[in-house]
Amino acid sequence: MNSTVPIPETVVPAGETPAASCPYCDRPFKTERQRDLHVIEQHPEDASGDEREAAEAANDAEVDELFFYHMKVIVAIGLLYSALVIVYMVVLGG
Repeated sequence: MNSTVPIPETVVPAGETPAASCPYCDRPFKTERQRDLHVIEQHPEDASGDEREAAEAANDAEVDELFFYHMKVIVAIGLLYSALVIVYMVVLGG
C-alpha cells in the first residue's frame, strides 16, 4: 500500500535542505538512513547491492536503538515500582 500522506518524521521543513533524496522518486528525507530504508521498502526491484547493504545497516541501527529504548523503559518502570513500594512502606509504617 503506497500512501501519499508523508510520515511526519520524514518531512523536511520548507526552509531546510534535505540531507538525502530518493534516487528513484526524488522524495526528500531528513537523514540518509531514512532514505536507505525507503529505497529498499518502496523500490526493492531497482535497489543496487550497495543500497541493499546500506538499508541492512540502517535496519540494524534501528534495531539497536529500539533495544536500548526498551531497556531504558524497563529500568524506568522498575525504578518507579521500587519508589512506590518504598513510599507505601513508609506510609503504612508511619
